[in-house]
Amino acid sequence: MCLLDNREVRKGWQPLKDSVLAMFTKHGGKVLSGRRWDERRLAYSIRGQQRGTYLLVYFSANTQVLTAIRRDLQFNESLLRFLLVECEDVPQAAYEPEAAFDINTIPADDTPPPPPPPVMSSVEPAESTSATTESGS
Repeated sequence: MCLLDNREVRKGWQPLKDSVLAMFTKHGGKVLSGRRWDERRLAYSIRGQQRGTYLLVYFSANTQVLTAIRRDLQFNESLLRFLLVECEDVPQAAYEPEAAFDINTIPADDTPPPPPPPVMSSVEPAESTSATTESGS
């Protein structure tokens, strides 16, 4: 599963998808399926992004090349996050044609939310009192 930066998705879905899938095949992996899963609001901001598009990829590869694939994914600026897990069987739905979507419908929610207003304390600050000491003889 790859979480893609929506700014990059808006520039062109197919070229971005092809470049991400190429990272899996570059090291000898075989992409079985790669399709857009969904575009969603993120639980927390990642690199200033409030939304992201998920690309679900099923691939087969020798376990020895996973380190190289992970490294390429980590250094890709278009990816916000990724997760690689083992899957015994690829679901039949993964082979269905990808539904077309209009990249212009992706909300432009790229700016982080404004900071919360400062919390006003209801406790009054203590008055400054100076202690005087008398020195006796």
